[in-house]
Amino acid sequence: MKMAPSLLVGLLCVAPARAQERPFVYTVATAGRAPGPDSRSWAVYYDSGYGERTSDPIGYDGAEQRLGFQGRPLPGLTLIGDVALGTGSDTTRTSQQAELLTDLLGSRSKLRLAVGVGARREWEGTTAALGRVSLGWSGDRALVFGNLRLEKPLARGRDPVDLITTLGWSQRLGYGLRVGVEGVGEDLEGFWDAEEAEGGARLYVGPALHWSAPAGKLWLSASGGPILYATRSGRTSPAPRPLDSTGNGITIRVSIGYLF
Repeated sequence: MKMAPSLLVGLLCVAPARAQERPFVYTVATAGRAPGPDSRSWAVYYDSGYGERTSDPIGYDGAEQRLGFQGRPLPGLTLIGDVALGTGSDTTRTSQQAELLTDLLGSRSKLRLAVGVGARREWEGTTAALGRVSLGWSGDRALVFGNLRLEKPLARGRDPVDLITTLGWSQRLGYGLRVGVEGVGEDLEGFWDAEEAEGGARLYVGPALHWSAPAGKLWLSASGGPILYATRSGRTSPAPRPLDSTGNGITIRVSIGYLF
C-alpha cells in the first residue's frame, strides 16, 4: 500500500522527535541508559556568541568561539567537553572543560536524572573542580531540563563554592522546530551572602530555539537576552567576573552541531 506524500509529512510532524544531544545552549540534557545503536551516539558542535557585562558560563565580554562534543562512550554515561576562544577589546583568552555524567534512570522512563564531575580551566587560568546534577522530563512533545552545577575554584580569594543553575523548557512544533525558554542563575550564593566574592548573583532568561534536519543529524540552537544583576557585592577577587556591576548585561549564542 502506498502512502500519500502529504500523509507522510503529517506523520513526520507529529511523531516523537529523536533524542537530541544538545536541545539547549546552556542546559545539559541526557538520554538515559539507552540500549541499542543510540547508546553510543556522539555530537560535535560549534558555538559563536557575543556578550557585554557578562561572565562564564553565561557568556564572554566580547566575541566567543567554542568547539565542543557530547556523547555516550558507554550506555548510561555522558561525556561532554569543549575548548573556547574569547576575544575582547584588549586581549584574547582561552578556556577548556570536560565532564563525565552517569544516568541513574533507564531510557524507558520519561524522567531523566544524571550526576557527574569534571574540571574547567577558566579564562584567567584558574582551575576549578565541577559537580553537576541534571534532572529532566522528556515527553512526546515537551522537554524540560534543569541543571545544578557546583564549582570549586582552586585559587585563593575566591568563594569556597559557586552555585550555578540552568533551566530549559522546549516544545516541539513540527518540521524539526522546537521553541521555549532557557534561564541561567550564576553565583546564587550572593542572595544570602553579602560578602560573596565575585560580584553578586546574576540571572539570565531568554528564548530557546532549536531546529533539526529531517534525518535528525544536523541541528541548530540559539538563545539570547538580558543579564540582570540581582545582588551587588563590593568585594574584589581574582575571579573572571565584572565586579563593577553598575549596570546589566546582554548575551547571545548560536550553536550548530552534527549528530553521528
